[in-house]
Amino acid sequence: MLQIWVRRIASAYGVGYDTFLRRALGRTGLGARDLESITEVQLAMLAAGTGVPVEQLRGMNTPAIMGRLTARIADWMLTEEGRDSLAQIRTTVRLMTDRLADHHTIDGQ
Repeated sequence: MLQIWVRRIASAYGVGYDTFLRRALGRTGLGARDLESITEVQLAMLAAGTGVPVEQLRGMNTPAIMGRLTARIADWMLTEEGRDSLAQIRTTVRLMTDRLADHHTIDGQ
């Protein structure tokens, strides 16, 4: 996640996160800490200062990470292993649901 990475950079420079955001990226005010809303100009500044390409930095935000994760899960679910795992999860949930139902019946709830 981009925010965690930037926090580590700030720490490496010996400054607080808010100070780094203000001085390096000009981010101030309400929402300054939320790097999900980082601008292209700020990404370019971060890229220039760190040597990490803008495209790689864009890939560190939550929507990009979740998109990659979702694609990997979808691909995995197409495999035999993925289908077997999903079947095991369904069985476990069904057993737990049945046990909860039995418990509520015994308790009269």
